[in-house]
Amino acid sequence: MMVCRSMRESILLERPTFALDVVASSERRRKDVQACIIGRDIRFKTAALESFASRNWNNVVFDALVVAAAVEFCDRALARRAVIWGREFNVLIAVHDADLWSSSKVYEPLIAGLELLTGDRWKIEFVTRISPAESPRQIVMEFPRNAEAVIAYSDGMDSRAVAGLERATRGDKLVLVRLGGSGTRLTKAERAARPFTAVPYEVELGRDNGENSARSRGFKFAMIAAIGAFLVNAPVVIVPESGQGALGPALLPVGQGYPDYRNHPAFTARMEALSRALLGHAVRYEFPRIWNTKGETLAAFARLGSDDVKWMDTRSCWQQARHVSVDGHFRQCGICAACLLRRLSVHAAGLSEPASTYVWENLGAAVFEEGANPNFKKITRALRQYAIAGVMHFDHMAGLRKSPEYTLVKSRFVHGLAPGLREEAPVVAGKLDQLLTRHEEEWSAFIDSIGAQSFLNAWISSRP
Repeated sequence: MMVCRSMRESILLERPTFALDVVASSERRRKDVQACIIGRDIRFKTAALESFASRNWNNVVFDALVVAAAVEFCDRALARRAVIWGREFNVLIAVHDADLWSSSKVYEPLIAGLELLTGDRWKIEFVTRISPAESPRQIVMEFPRNAEAVIAYSDGMDSRAVAGLERATRGDKLVLVRLGGSGTRLTKAERAARPFTAVPYEVELGRDNGENSARSRGFKFAMIAAIGAFLVNAPVVIVPESGQGALGPALLPVGQGYPDYRNHPAFTARMEALSRALLGHAVRYEFPRIWNTKGETLAAFARLGSDDVKWMDTRSCWQQARHVSVDGHFRQCGICAACLLRRLSVHAAGLSEPASTYVWENLGAAVFEEGANPNFKKITRALRQYAIAGVMHFDHMAGLRKSPEYTLVKSRFVHGLAPGLREEAPVVAGKLDQLLTRHEEEWSAFIDSIGAQSFLNAWISSRP
């Protein structure tokens, strides 16, 4: 019995593994390895792909999109185990220039970036395609010739706000690289005239996701933004996340998982090295709001006073539509970490939004379930756990600066952060202190505004 138990425990502690061949339908595959067929499982969207077809387009750009899609396929396909975060991937990808992709100058930052970002082990073999992919049609499009920067743009609040703030100073020298649903809001004429209208591919697993932690999204977005910068010769990629969203998940992982580096300078430093080696383009990822809270960023955006200052229709929630609909209308849940940060930020900015924005309309309710709209019938244990994890994350972040472990935590964190920001460690340490102080002030005021009887306060009071 002891031997069997030991074997079971050993298996549980082993990293799950996954092998994948990413090839065109006519190309060779390894025996007994799952295939991901380019054109079937990775499907390119013609109109969106054509919006990337500047004069700088080449086969390396196409291959970079395939690699990003292959990483997404792997990340979604293989579930993580409850007791161990990491997985192992063994991937073969057919590209136009296998020698370039296999060179140490490209391969090393690629693997280093993926392993930091996902917490997994990656082994990728590149082979040469049998035949070249068809290039997208180059159509009449306004690719700017004097672009100063591109910004990864979605329907998120930070994205909308920082794009507005940057455009106020850069004007049309700022180019949007649309990553979320924003492309669907463009008219047909606008889509035909603008570059980078949407992510130009879709990944089809043929089944439900095995894993939903979605760490590969950081690679997908950073790669597509770098491609956009290359195609318009822009030297800068603007990362719009504010301090709590960019640094908080790596400083204090939500739910005690692996640190989240999706918007962290340590990750983008590796993407800069990859862009230089792969595309021959020196790009710098900049974080103009990393030392501001999300509330400060929203307040600055609102002060622009333009008709374009629209933030209420932005989306922050992690949940899918089928999980957070009320009477057939898609809402935001209001209690995941992303929604809590949004509500905290709206309060800190001195703004307000309708209660009907969220499923959980009333955070002041004494009982978790009573805070939801009465017509919402899908209250689950998972939603409750998401809410608890988010509350504990922001409360822990608010108290971190005064905690006994802060000196050690700060030293380690700043050591990994400063190089990516190109700043001296003492300067970064001081800015981190200031950011945490302002978060503490905003969080305290937000919790006070909800009321002592709130279920949020009950959870906070129970924290060790």
